Amino acid sequence: MPPKQKITKDMILEATFQITSESGFDAVNARSLAKIIGCSTQPIFSQYKSMRDLKKDFHKYLGKYFDDYAIGRANQAENFSNEIGRAYIAFARNESNLFQVLFMSECFGLNGFSDMFADEGNLEAARMMSKKLEISLEAAKSLYMKTWIFLHGIASLIATKSINLSDEEAEKMHREAYQAFLLQVKSN
Repeated sequence: MPPKQKITKDMILEATFQITSESGFDAVNARSLAKIIGCSTQPIFSQYKSMRDLKKDFHKYLGKYFDDYAIGRANQAENFSNEIGRAYIAFARNESNLFQVLFMSECFGLNGFSDMFADEGNLEAARMMSKKLEISLEAAKSLYMKTWIFLHGIASLIATKSINLSDEEAEKMHREAYQAFLLQVKSN
């Protein structure tokens, strides 16, 4: 008799990613996961006691996925902020279901904007901005936060299909806001 397949949390998270990407997180349940993985629902429940626990782990998984996606693109770019902005908007446009789970759900749960930098990806982005722009880390954090708030508005409208903006229009708006925020940060 062949050994039983061990269903891991990583397998469940990968299946959750697939379902969410295609149909949204509301389509994720034990049965849909079991179907993708090729098992009964029992192994799903042995790894996750509730969908809330799965959603918390999935949010972390998605955060890492997005950080790798955005930071990897930005490291290659001459203009760090523009590339992060492009990545954020591209993610909202091309992966709207994933964007909504990651950036528009209760899992985001910031307690004020200072919490943004408890996330290592955001802190690393601010450090990179500080170095590339030759400004203090605190100034870079302020610039990052203001730019993110602006970008998040545009990306949220795009992800929910509330507005139809071309990449060029969104990039122009982002660039203009970024320049205004940078000028403000440098003058303080």
